[in-house]
Amino acid sequence: MTEVTDAALEAVFTNILQSQQAELAAITDPAELERFWYFRYDKTRSEAVNLYEFTQMLELYRNKCRRWEEQHNGISCVVERVRDQYLWPKLQQFLADLRG
Repeated sequence: MTEVTDAALEAVFTNILQSQQAELAAITDPAELERFWYFRYDKTRSEAVNLYEFTQMLELYRNKCRRWEEQHNGISCVVERVRDQYLWPKLQQFLADLRG
């Protein structure tokens, strides 16, 4: 059996990080970030379960959008840009789905 070394782990994690950065750098249209939105409201599940899953997916999406925004538009006002452009529409859609 092959022993896992610190250097091997570092190389794996570095490659993962570089791949993710390259993937975000290749995206030129912010609308393409939509492919990283994985939540779908499921009426067969409880509101609590939907809310829990929504918040988990929103956090993942927020992180991806923030990293994209920082790469392409800098860090100035990034929190507001991500909130207004990416998160508010998701929150509004969730509330609409919740109301039925």
